[in-house]
Amino acid sequence: MADKKKTTEKKDQTKKARKQYPSHEERIAAADKKIEHLNELIAERKDLVAKTEKTLSERRIALAKSEEALAKTLEKKERLISTMTRAAQGKSVKLTPEERAEKRKADLAKAREAKKVEKAKRDALMNALNEKGMSIDELLEQLNQK
Repeated sequence: MADKKKTTEKKDQTKKARKQYPSHEERIAAADKKIEHLNELIAERKDLVAKTEKTLSERRIALAKSEEALAKTLEKKERLISTMTRAAQGKSVKLTPEERAEKRKADLAKAREAKKVEKAKRDALMNALNEKGMSIDELLEQLNQK
């Protein structure tokens, strides 16, 4: 029986320690306190978001500048490489005086042939004009009219 007394005493002690349910005013005050706390939290987070957005925009600007610098550097590298390859390709073997003379003669012969062909074309055109009985001025007028 002594055991039963101890257990009932423990139950009585736990029942006495129990809080009473808050009244409406207390619950309203607690809600007001919670609202105030949440408003402060929201304001802090808005400030943090604004700071983060500012930092983000600054970083985006810095990123864009870095990308532009990279593009310019890549273009510069390509130009340098092309200049280097052109310089390497442009170097030719120097010709001996005899080889230069032969090359000069060949080039002059080609030029003479081209002149002969052009002269033959002009002569053919002039003959055709004479056969038709036209002058160069009349031909130019006809060409300009069309």
